[in-house]
Amino acid sequence: MHTDNLFRAVREHAQTIGDQTALLFVPDGPDSAVRTELTYGGLDLRARLIAAWLQDRRSAGDRVLLLYPPGTAFVEAFFGCLYAGMIPVPAPLPGSDGKAGRLQAILQAAGCTALLTDEANLAEITKQLDEVNATAIVATDTADLADADQWHEPVITPDTLALLQFTSGSTSDPRGVMVSHGSLWHNLGLIEKTFALNRGLRVATWLPHYHDMGLIGGPLTSLYLGGTLSLMSPMSFLREPFRWLDLIDQHAVEISPAPNFAYDLCVRRVKPERVEQLDLSRWRHALNGAEPVDPATLRRFEQHFAPAGLRQNSMRPCYGMAEVGLLVTGTEQHHRPLPVRVDAAGVERRQFIRTDVEEGSRDLVSSGPVPDGFDLRIVDPGTRTVLADGRIGEIWLHGPSVARGYWGRPDETAAVFEAYTDQDEGPFLRTGDLGVCHEGDLYITGRIKELIIVNGRNIYPQDLERRLSLLHPALADGGSAAFGVPGKGAERVVVVQEIRTAGAAAPTDLQELADLVKTDLSQYAGTPVANVCFVKRGAVLRTTSGKVRRTTMRELFLSNTLQAHFEDLEPSIIKLHRATDQLAGV
Repeated sequence: MHTDNLFRAVREHAQTIGDQTALLFVPDGPDSAVRTELTYGGLDLRARLIAAWLQDRRSAGDRVLLLYPPGTAFVEAFFGCLYAGMIPVPAPLPGSDGKAGRLQAILQAAGCTALLTDEANLAEITKQLDEVNATAIVATDTADLADADQWHEPVITPDTLALLQFTSGSTSDPRGVMVSHGSLWHNLGLIEKTFALNRGLRVATWLPHYHDMGLIGGPLTSLYLGGTLSLMSPMSFLREPFRWLDLIDQHAVEISPAPNFAYDLCVRRVKPERVEQLDLSRWRHALNGAEPVDPATLRRFEQHFAPAGLRQNSMRPCYGMAEVGLLVTGTEQHHRPLPVRVDAAGVERRQFIRTDVEEGSRDLVSSGPVPDGFDLRIVDPGTRTVLADGRIGEIWLHGPSVARGYWGRPDETAAVFEAYTDQDEGPFLRTGDLGVCHEGDLYITGRIKELIIVNGRNIYPQDLERRLSLLHPALADGGSAAFGVPGKGAERVVVVQEIRTAGAAAPTDLQELADLVKTDLSQYAGTPVANVCFVKRGAVLRTTSGKVRRTTMRELFLSNTLQAHFEDLEPSIIKLHRATDQLAGV
């Protein structure tokens, strides 16, 4: 490919493979006649039409908010911004779940001067967002949008911003990662190299297009490689996970990414008789990222879908983040990720000690080799001392994929993107993730901000959450969140668990179930776990990529707005964090 940025790559594809299908959107219903297909030539034309409209009204470098449902129209608008030399800002459509407030904050934080959407959502967006009156707004799926011949090619250098990727955050305080064309191009090349991807490959995704894995791991990777992308909506997947696997089968897909929870959901919801209807033998890259990878999930998924021809070495644990575009490292082709058993007490002391003893151990799985696309260091987050292999610390990164910082946040950019070791080496990106390098591989152990520290011990919340799902059928497929809260003299552990309230799996006695949870988790963790909240299905909040929003759940608990179905709390926690007359279990 004779280019150095994604905009020119798509222009080149339009000239060389213009009749090839670039995107295919499969709607929620079974009617295949309403599927939307877009060729590379068609994408180029639609991008030039949108770019011409933008260039007639706004200037190069302006930020453009993109609000679209799943489908091809978003990709057209995204490249319309690149063709115009402007900066796309993908975001979720406003709704009844608080997204409108977050969008207002994004509009203000990014200083968006234009807003693109489709005809079906234009009126509602105009009604909900106060700031749109100060922007140029249009539905891009209209036929007479502009004259493509009026489009002129922008000046794009490696330092030109390609997009603002807003990370998951509070409604009033979103952070926009500044991804340049140069860093995006490098990361796409790293994805290609890491997984040995072929040109013209077939990709599928249901992930939201406003999330880094859904955007870069789906449309942008596929278009970079001149591939064909099959799209479906997140809700379609969540309602019927079989449809994702059927999409992979029907379109001979080679690569499709998803968070860990999605693979678990497929195992629980796709019955063996339906597995036999699938052919997953061509799925070479089942990428698992965006949240800690559970070795048990890999094993269950491999076993459950082996009758469908799934290869044992198709599962690809990955590690990445929006601050580097997407990928840091991933499991290489022809390498089957196997769990490593380590001493759990050693992990709490931030040491990686292999063991053959099951009791008092935990399994970790590699996220791939220590990447050669980055200068990666494991650093003590307190002293900033670089640690030796086998020691757990914060992952620091330096390399061409690293973004330029957070839009309009110079202090936070300096703190996160411009870190130096105690030997004055840098600058590095501080990831906030804990990990360890062992025998050439990188293992992720958790997030610094989510660690529960009880009497000097480091408790990893995902360990408690995974254990919870094994204790009772009522807990088996519900979300959970574990976190620490201030207690009398020390931090105390709280677990919030979604629970079945009807059907055969529903518990007959909630207090009895709470006692089981407290007894088992306390023994498992080696420290008291004495605060249990049962909530209805869907009450444990997740980010757009499926990560449990533990910090938000903690805030809801502390503010007494959790709306628990049942609570069993220590008296000291009730006194500190509940009304004085509130009784446990009410």
